[in-house]
Amino acid sequence: MTLPTLSIALSPQPTGMGVEYVLQSPAIPAGQPICRLPVVVVGIPGASVRTGDLHVTDELGELVLHEEDEPPTPSFSYRRWCATRDTVGDVKVSYVAPARAVDAATRNGPLFDLRAEAGGLHGAGVSFLALPATTHDYATSLRWRGLAGGLGITGFGEGDVDFTATAESLAYCFYMAGPVHRYPTEPTGPFSMYWLTEPAFDVVSVARRIERIYRAMCDFFREPEPRHRVFVRKHPYHGNGGTALPRSFMFGWSESDTPTADSLADLLAHETAHNWPRLDGEHGETAWYTEGTAEYYSIVLSHRAGLIDDGTFLESINERARSYYTNPLQTLTNAEAAELFWKDQRAQRVPYGRGLFYLIDLNAKIFAASGGRRSLDDLVITVLDRQRAGEKVGVAEWLDLVTGELGEGARDDFAAMEAGEWIIPAPDALGSRFTREQTMEHITALGFDLASLETRTVTGLVAASAAQRAGVREGDVMIDAPGGSEIAKSAGDEITLTIQRGDTTFQVRYVPRGDAVPCFRWTPA
Repeated sequence: MTLPTLSIALSPQPTGMGVEYVLQSPAIPAGQPICRLPVVVVGIPGASVRTGDLHVTDELGELVLHEEDEPPTPSFSYRRWCATRDTVGDVKVSYVAPARAVDAATRNGPLFDLRAEAGGLHGAGVSFLALPATTHDYATSLRWRGLAGGLGITGFGEGDVDFTATAESLAYCFYMAGPVHRYPTEPTGPFSMYWLTEPAFDVVSVARRIERIYRAMCDFFREPEPRHRVFVRKHPYHGNGGTALPRSFMFGWSESDTPTADSLADLLAHETAHNWPRLDGEHGETAWYTEGTAEYYSIVLSHRAGLIDDGTFLESINERARSYYTNPLQTLTNAEAAELFWKDQRAQRVPYGRGLFYLIDLNAKIFAASGGRRSLDDLVITVLDRQRAGEKVGVAEWLDLVTGELGEGARDDFAAMEAGEWIIPAPDALGSRFTREQTMEHITALGFDLASLETRTVTGLVAASAAQRAGVREGDVMIDAPGGSEIAKSAGDEITLTIQRGDTTFQVRYVPRGDAVPCFRWTPA
């Protein structure tokens, strides 16, 4: 079967990305969408493209478009452009997607948006490619224009490339263009890393660390076609973090929170693990698996491969245990957490901790029930193998697998996790060399609404809180403050706020510590 062609040309410009593509004879009826683009994707604005920005033609000439917004979902708000007549022959679409303006007050979030940096551009296609609403494969050609000695890279390769892809795979792919630096300096293997601004950390050391964990994970997950590209962006605001897409991820750093190779280790391993385990289904139903397996295997495989020692392994587990047991939103149901996922960074942490400790508990139960012959690994690899064979594997199929190992009681365990009940694995759940002990830890209590960190104006000040005792007042304007994601993951460390009140600017320091709650940690046995 001959695939229809999709020819794309990308032209980086100082203010955005020029996009032009030709669809081979799509035969789109009047009233059906030519293309669509998110207005908002997981809380991040898409490129501001309207009908007047799009130029669409076919063999009969210019196509007049009808613009409409699709019903929003918790994660997306899409705009689509529909044909007002049947298309004839090839359809050509062209426009310029403006880069998003970001500054010190921008909210840290998933790294999808198209941005300008150091004479170049980067972002995920879902934020700037207005693509056809189709699901089939295209014989795709991608060409870069106007690079003037720079480099264009996607998750599909460097420079001009030809490949087979769906519209969705083009959307969920990172793009970077301009005066790009890379590791290794010449592409010699399956791993590469790219950046525009020279980082304030040892970028080569970081690249080598990611490459080591990637190769270890390729071995474990039996990757048939190793290929991994890492993109680095610099933030003008507080906060680091990463976002994974197929065969690639992007991570961001800021000068105010300059990371080190060691401090990045957990993030890098987590995002690398996202290349493999997933369940099919809605994000709210499957995030516990997507994030839980990335947490689990980022730590466990690093430990197995000798990339981290016992001490670092326990530090990683215990940091996540503290975050899990002290998160005040951890008792939300999966559905409730999904509703808040892109609105409250504490809700974003729910599937990470919940998924990790559910999987730790499940692994220990499977190991015990099988006399040490089977483990969580067997289930995760089974899911992956079935998906590689073209099957859809969702929550229902997962439950069939776990009940096959543990009986119907496994469904009760899953239902409890889904309902937000606390998961307390057995003392030896991490193996006979480690044991569990109970501690008391303080929840992180900012003292005012977490959303204030985005609006930069203090609202919802809590009476007698540490923030109020330190001098914070309702309505204060925060010139500088930690990001919400930092607060959500913090261990109650002291924070500093730069406050403007009238004509006065001053700093306030306090420890955002709330009530003490039961927590668990693991130590050498």
